[in-house]
Amino acid sequence: MSKPKLVVLGFLNRAPMYGYQIGHVTERFGLPVWAGIKLPSIYKALQDLDASHHIRGEQVTGGNNPPRTVYNINAKGREFLAEMVRQNLSSTKISAQDWWLTLSFAWQTVSREFLAEAIRERLANLKRSKAEANDSGCQELLEEGKLPFVHSHILNLGLRHHRVEQTTLKELLAEVNAGSNEEFFTTKGV
Repeated sequence: MSKPKLVVLGFLNRAPMYGYQIGHVTERFGLPVWAGIKLPSIYKALQDLDASHHIRGEQVTGGNNPPRTVYNINAKGREFLAEMVRQNLSSTKISAQDWWLTLSFAWQTVSREFLAEAIRERLANLKRSKAEANDSGCQELLEEGKLPFVHSHILNLGLRHHRVEQTTLKELLAEVNAGSNEEFFTTKGV
């Protein structure tokens, strides 16, 4: 997954923007910290996507400002974004952080049914990973106090993250199944 391309296409899917503007919004959302997306990678993604004809840049001048290139996503770019979103949300190998990042840019890229299935699959994967962790004996070592104190805190942190993600996914699934938020979903059956 190219996170910078996902981010650029995801923002452009909502509105035309220029590079610095995308960088500013990315900073406001904290993406440089939690997703590793920085301004140079945004500009590189813009260049690559423009060269591959997924987006189109247009020079715009306004007032006393120097010319800026405002980018628009096109049909090819929307399909590429939708493909990345579907692939990432369906992946069992993607990190939680990248799964949620992908979800944040899923607007108008998936159907309600697809998203509900992706959430159910993520919940099933979390259940399997917890079972695997329990089978590894870590939980027993934790309960018996046989782990070094630092490791017990790290393991407990992981278990809390796991529970919170499961709770959040269940809440999200309930809202998806409720039939509201129509504007979020595509009607193309994907």
